[in-house]
Amino acid sequence: MAELLDPDSLVEQFLPDFTSPDFPCMRFVDPYGNTVFNQFQIRQAVSELERLLAQKHTPEVEQHLRAVLDFIRQAQSKVHTYIWFYGD
Repeated sequence: MAELLDPDSLVEQFLPDFTSPDFPCMRFVDPYGNTVFNQFQIRQAVSELERLLAQKHTPEVEQHLRAVLDFIRQAQSKVHTYIWFYGD
């Protein structure tokens, strides 16, 4: 088990809009609730985070987005490994 903390709620600043069909996984991350991704979804989430990284962000948000992306990449292809986003 590992965790990546987000005390400044930076994840919320790079999440796509809930209605965005271009982000079928990341648009459902709930900043106020919990969201979990399985191995199939993790693969998709990595792709979506890479596309989000191409967008313009403040340096602080970009740095955290890179950290989240690296963290999630470590979970790829690991049996019985899930990614959890815990809301407030």
